[in-house]
Amino acid sequence: MMFDSLPRIKLAVWGLVGAFLLILATAASYQIWNARKNVLAESHEQAARFMAGAEASLNRSLLGVDVLLAGTDELLKLSDMVPEWVNTKTASQLLRSTARQNLMVRFVALLDSSGRVFASSEFVGDGLQLELPKGFVEDVLAQPMSTLVISAPTVSFSTSEQVLYFGRYIRMADGSRVLAVAEVPTAMLASVLMQGTDIANLEVTLERGNGLLLFGFPSQEVRTEQMLTPALGDAAPAAETKELSARLSQVPALVVTRPIIYQNLWISASIPIESALVDWRVERNAVAGAAMVLGVLLLLASGFFMVYLDRITTARQAIGQAKATLDQALESMESGFLVLDAKRRVVKWNRRLEEIHPCLQGAITPLMPFRLMLERSASHQLEGRSAAEQARWVEQRMELDVAEPHEQILPTGDHIQITERSTPDGGVVIIYHDVTELRRASAEIETLAFYDTLTGLPNRRLLLDRLTQATVVSARTNLIGALLFLDLDHFKVVNDTLGHEVGDRLLRQVAQRLKACVRDADTVARLGGDEFVVMLLDLSEHKEHAAQLAQHIGDKILQALNQPYALDEKPYRATCSLGATLFGQQTQSAAELLKQADIAMYQVKARHGNALCFFDPQMQTAINERAQLEVDLRAALERSEFQLHYQPQFTLDGRMVGAEALLRWNQSQRGMVSPAVFIAVAEESELIVPLGQWVLQTACRQLAAWRSDPRLAELDLAVNVSARQFRQNDFVQQVHNALLESGAPSHRLKLELTETLMLDNVDECITKMSLLKTSGVRFSVDDFGTGYSSLAYLTRLPLDQLKIDQSFVRNLGVRHSDGLIVQTIVGMARNLGLEVIAEGVETIEQRDLLAQHGCTLYQGYLLARPAPVAALEALLASVAGSDPRLAGERGGHI
Repeated sequence: MMFDSLPRIKLAVWGLVGAFLLILATAASYQIWNARKNVLAESHEQAARFMAGAEASLNRSLLGVDVLLAGTDELLKLSDMVPEWVNTKTASQLLRSTARQNLMVRFVALLDSSGRVFASSEFVGDGLQLELPKGFVEDVLAQPMSTLVISAPTVSFSTSEQVLYFGRYIRMADGSRVLAVAEVPTAMLASVLMQGTDIANLEVTLERGNGLLLFGFPSQEVRTEQMLTPALGDAAPAAETKELSARLSQVPALVVTRPIIYQNLWISASIPIESALVDWRVERNAVAGAAMVLGVLLLLASGFFMVYLDRITTARQAIGQAKATLDQALESMESGFLVLDAKRRVVKWNRRLEEIHPCLQGAITPLMPFRLMLERSASHQLEGRSAAEQARWVEQRMELDVAEPHEQILPTGDHIQITERSTPDGGVVIIYHDVTELRRASAEIETLAFYDTLTGLPNRRLLLDRLTQATVVSARTNLIGALLFLDLDHFKVVNDTLGHEVGDRLLRQVAQRLKACVRDADTVARLGGDEFVVMLLDLSEHKEHAAQLAQHIGDKILQALNQPYALDEKPYRATCSLGATLFGQQTQSAAELLKQADIAMYQVKARHGNALCFFDPQMQTAINERAQLEVDLRAALERSEFQLHYQPQFTLDGRMVGAEALLRWNQSQRGMVSPAVFIAVAEESELIVPLGQWVLQTACRQLAAWRSDPRLAELDLAVNVSARQFRQNDFVQQVHNALLESGAPSHRLKLELTETLMLDNVDECITKMSLLKTSGVRFSVDDFGTGYSSLAYLTRLPLDQLKIDQSFVRNLGVRHSDGLIVQTIVGMARNLGLEVIAEGVETIEQRDLLAQHGCTLYQGYLLARPAPVAALEALLASVAGSDPRLAGERGGHI
């Protein structure tokens, strides 16, 4: 019966083999077909992703060039000019600084409608030789509105590189048009479009809607007027990838095309199907070969026994692979791993555990008791401790805590987080995770949040927290504390003259000296800049005694900070201003205490610093009065309470040649307020900006009124400009608007600037002065000699006049050094070709000494006091042709 069934068994086996071979062939075919489908789909996605990135990058780059070209109008104010007003040199300099900000652009040039270059970012300026593609200028000018136009590819005249020209027109004030043109090498477009993409045989094009090729990759050498078919502008945008002909090689390819944000411009990406299927062919051959091999094996397997053996072998291989995968995963863990059985013996561990505990390297063996492992670890981690302490540590670790993780600090300082979890068989899994970097980061975050990075002192946040706690404790213990607010005197001079690095070094040394002057329980904090705060705790129960102790410590701090500092290999002496206030007797907020100490410190500043002053409630009254003065100033601007007085300026022979406009405030309740009182408040509150604009506009209107009077038409009018007003971005435009609206002659307007203002940012100052200089406006240095002028800077500044400060004039004939200073200023001005005028001339002797030194222009009470415009005009009529001394006698009464 067995023999009878054998054929059926064989038939069944062969039937199974045949069916399996059929299934195998079907599966292999499906796998090959599916792999091809997946490869093409992946290539589709790859092309789409590349297109999305390339489109975004190209749009950003073209937008950057477009913004650069459009920005030339705002940069050069072309729309407010006519072609004859454009200063070629200045325009080229501004274009050069702007063009450097866009790495794609080789240069930017401005052309008139005939194609002539009149300014460029190249050093040759309007001498740039530019050969644009034929018809490009006409194409740009033909646009109904100013928009970006890209030329056909051409070869640069200067570099012989293949380039594209980007252009758009700008309409000037007279209706004429000029072209802003940028040259962009196609190599830069290649880097923008390709984005470092590594797609085999990828073809990328930038073309117009009519098929004109502007740029192609990899064949970057595009022939002029090369046309591609079909034209992309004739069809709808292909947002999805399609199987078409590649745009360059015309081979079958996966092609995606998209228009960019600029009209009539398209980009395309083509991946040849032949290249996309390279890896698929390898996979196809591998699948087909594997199917054939398996078929041969199945044919050789003639019985159920071989199939059974194959299944056993496969199962064993799967088990082995799973075990190897598990071992590999355990070894690759960043955490240490230890498995104990129910008897607390080592079953499994990984290499990371031995790296965390070097003392266990080579010492751990399978089924090793956990206690023995801990004893070995204890001798290393608790080195130097007694045997009893080590034994207690081992017992604590043996009491495995599977509830919460805990941390262990190794002798190396590393923090190890230990997590213990039970297993179903009663064992334990222990994970050792290194959290050292996390703890260091947390500590660093806390340091950055509560401590000053430069000095290591507590910052404002931590100080306020400690001060709040200190006030609560003081109220409970009846012990009075003190708060000292410290500000270094003239610290800005250190930064400006020696540099910020030296200034930082000084601040660190100040911090060290402050900490040495106080107790450990006290707090030294840095608020920022050169401001420090010292908080003294538990000084005394009595206010007078506490104040004495605070005074003593403050004197100690002043003495310590007055000692020389080692800066830049040279000794440097610095002083400070200390404001103090007591706390603890009544409830006060930390912010209020800081404010009181700050007010006291500024009282010291007003007395030239290097002293200590306790807070006085009268100081708060002064602060309130200053705040009210600021409110009154704002109201005065709205109610037009300000007026200009004019102090005339004379020559040696008594001729009035000009005047200085001086601001006066006639307040309804205060009466006439001195400029010395309200100008400082206006400066601090930034009201000086609208106030300065009013002065400038009023002075220009006065100049325009004088223009019609032959006696007054030749007078110059000087206007003081504050630092805040001059630093306004639109200051040049403000002056131009004031002149245009009033019709004043610009050559009669003289702007007086201080030395400090001009030296704060020399390049910006030169730019603004030069722009105004082209309009005829003149410049004078006010209070000359009181700042830190550099002769090199003076030679660069477009100045017309130096005004000798009255502090030097006052002591002429009294102090020999002031006479030498005046003589030096006059000599320097002559060498620089500048006028010299002296202010504050109050005596005939001062005028005569100035004349001896070569100064022939004067302003002061000897000649005339500041007065309204009507008095000035009357004075001019009365002193015309008279002796200057008579002018002084008359001027003293107006």
